[in-house]
Amino acid sequence: MDRKGQLQNVAFGGAWSEQIAGDEALRLAMRRVEAAASETVDIDLRVNGELRHALALVAAAHPKGAALQAAWDRALTFPLADLRAGELARIARLLREGMADRLKG
Repeated sequence: MDRKGQLQNVAFGGAWSEQIAGDEALRLAMRRVEAAASETVDIDLRVNGELRHALALVAAAHPKGAALQAAWDRALTFPLADLRAGELARIARLLREGMADRLKG
C-alpha cells in the first residue's frame, strides 16, 4: 500500500495526514526537478512529461511558481548545454528556497 493509502486508514487523520502525503509528493517532485540540470546535457527535456508534471507540482506550491516555471521553459531552449544546465540548477535552487519549510523531512 502506498503512503497516501496508509494515511487514509489512520483514525482521526484529518488534514494533517493529507498534508504529509502532499509534502512527500512535493519532495519527490522537487528531487526530480533538481535532477534535470544534469540530465539536460544529454536529453531534450522539453518533451519529458514526467518532468513537466513534477515541475507543475512544485511551481503550484511556490509563491512565484508561475514566473519560475516560465523561466524554466525559456532555459530549456538555451542552445548551449552548460548554460542550460546552470540556469535549470539556479531555478531549482530558487524553487527549493521558496518552499524550504515544506521540503523538510
